[in-house]
Amino acid sequence: MASRARTDGRATARARSLVEPIGPAAEPFRTLRVALDLVPDSRRGNIMLFTSADPAEGKSTIAANYSLVSAINDRRVLLVDADLRSSVQHEIFGIPRSPGLTEVIFSRLELHALTQPIRGIPGLHVLTSGMPAPRAGWDVTASDAVRDLLTKASGEYDIVAIDTPPVLAAADASHLAAHPNVNVVFVVNKKEGSRRVSRAIAKLELVGANLVGFVVNREGSLSEYGYS
Repeated sequence: MASRARTDGRATARARSLVEPIGPAAEPFRTLRVALDLVPDSRRGNIMLFTSADPAEGKSTIAANYSLVSAINDRRVLLVDADLRSSVQHEIFGIPRSPGLTEVIFSRLELHALTQPIRGIPGLHVLTSGMPAPRAGWDVTASDAVRDLLTKASGEYDIVAIDTPPVLAAADASHLAAHPNVNVVFVVNKKEGSRRVSRAIAKLELVGANLVGFVVNREGSLSEYGYS
């Protein structure tokens, strides 16, 4: 009973992590949206991948709120929960976890049939993680089916945001970052050590990831990590 209460408490807290899209609390996310819109990179596509070095650095909350504020400007935005080991986007938005990404991949269901619209935000759809994958998560994210899904979503939506596992916890982020239309937004927590951040960045560089920016969460300076 106590374990269930703790789980319900975490879900409630996550549901409260969304900002009011036009309120003052959304300003950092509006600033992030503008910054990413202005990235001058010839490789840049419309897929934004949010990751971090380790868990609990805020990447999922940032991905959710970035998607939220991006959708209020008459844009079609798809948020994909690709963190199959620790999915939270269904809790943040208060929607069913399944069907979602794993059903698209393993059951070959159509993408548009499984994306869930978010009430009050006409342009925002969420593809949840779906039921736990029958195989290891890296098999899913490295598959041709996922690459095809991203290509299709990129053509149907103005922005595709992907919430992935932390780089040092799983290979999923690196697999997805290798897609040619993907841009990586790396979330850094002030409390995180610089060596772990450097290791994570090195893993992304190995796959040729297009790293377009850092988000420093809970205050801090990138100079602490050797980046500017």
